Amino acid sequence: MLPARLANLALLALSASCLTPALAQDAGAPAGSSSESAGEPVALAVDVHGTRDPDLLPYRTMLKGLDAYADHQRLAPAAPLRFRLLAATPATSMAGATLRLEADNLSIAIPLAADGTFTLARDKTAFDANADLISNKKRSTVRWRPSIVTPGLPPNVRRLGDLRLECEIRWAVEQDALPFMRRNLFKLAGGPCHSAMINVPYPGTRTLAGVLAQSGERSARLPLTDDRSRYLPPLHDNSWNDDTLLTISYAGDEPVPEQALQTL
Repeated sequence: MLPARLANLALLALSASCLTPALAQDAGAPAGSSSESAGEPVALAVDVHGTRDPDLLPYRTMLKGLDAYADHQRLAPAAPLRFRLLAATPATSMAGATLRLEADNLSIAIPLAADGTFTLARDKTAFDANADLISNKKRSTVRWRPSIVTPGLPPNVRRLGDLRLECEIRWAVEQDALPFMRRNLFKLAGGPCHSAMINVPYPGTRTLAGVLAQSGERSARLPLTDDRSRYLPPLHDNSWNDDTLLTISYAGDEPVPEQALQTL
């Protein structure tokens, strides 16, 4: 009989094809994948992409994101907690978008910044009223994302700890929406933010030329999805510290420097 851990990993491998991802990808990113090997004892990589995102959520559910931010703020100690309202499809216009907390006899406007970001405060009245976070856009045409950005970085540079914190926030909010078995399979693998068996691609704003991870004198090119719309940061790999910087280059821009001597 297989040891318990090997049996569990085998079950995960057999079930991988039917997993509903916990962290579906951003609007406008075509489906494509590039796998990382999971390592021993079972070689497996589950791509986290391709599933419709949840609609905007109850306020009580979104508060789990605030809790995750507080629990994991060490990953990005200088970054404030913001969320972003995004179009779910390229055809959706965000012009005139508004956001509010809504319940019986309650309506609280949530200001949206020009870039679509917003903050959520803890509000006992909204909590007690079981308010929903609602947009004026048609249902299923918008989605939310955590937006963790350490101040002072160029627009094409992401900090690995910021991405790790975004992952923790999304997993905290979205995991309960998964069917029981699938949710527990992700947990068995270590969770999407901590497992080499689960790929969590992050989107670029257009076709990627490359992404270079740099930490001190160490550097490496990151894997891209086949359509070059997304990249795979090493969220699970603690040999890359939280201050690792990911420099993103796009097709038509200057290429990523030819100095990546190591591979993930």
